[in-house]
Amino acid sequence: MPKSNRDFPDDYGKELWEEMRAGGDQSVFANFYHHYASRLFHFACTLLGAREPAEEVVNDVMLWTWKNRHTLPAVEKVSVYLYTATRNTAYNYLKKNARNATDPLDDVQPELLQFSPSPEQLHLSSEAIRKIEQAVSALPGRCRLVFKLIREDGLKYREVADVLDISVKTVEAQMAIAIKKLHEQLQDKNN
Repeated sequence: MPKSNRDFPDDYGKELWEEMRAGGDQSVFANFYHHYASRLFHFACTLLGAREPAEEVVNDVMLWTWKNRHTLPAVEKVSVYLYTATRNTAYNYLKKNARNATDPLDDVQPELLQFSPSPEQLHLSSEAIRKIEQAVSALPGRCRLVFKLIREDGLKYREVADVLDISVKTVEAQMAIAIKKLHEQLQDKNN
């Protein structure tokens, strides 16, 4: 299963989206599901703080997509559309279950948002990867989520802003904070 947008060009997801819109069969949906479900699951876990409701949310989004495949809109960025649908479904889940969370992005559990190294980072030693994972896990919730969506999932700043319903300036600020904190932590661990 793909771990990041770098594993497949975004055109692949758009192609699957268009095939579903045109009345694609279950094999098209299966490919679509496998292309996006893992990333959406980790994103939903981040928002909800638990695996079971995250699975439910992702399955709801995917099932809704399949059931409404004939009326799906044409979209330029399928991943942004799905992340936004997942965010909205997760927030609706929180409201429905009367969880009084002021901002679910600030209370992210580190173990739910694991850092997966990109192919470029695979040449690093396992010790270096462990240090990077620890540094990423130590980031504040919102920084960690923004960092993951940009660095691991390959979304652009504007796309992350749209998905999280925050401004591009906030995304820029969170990335600056993340990079600064990562640099500081990695420098401290190397000394």
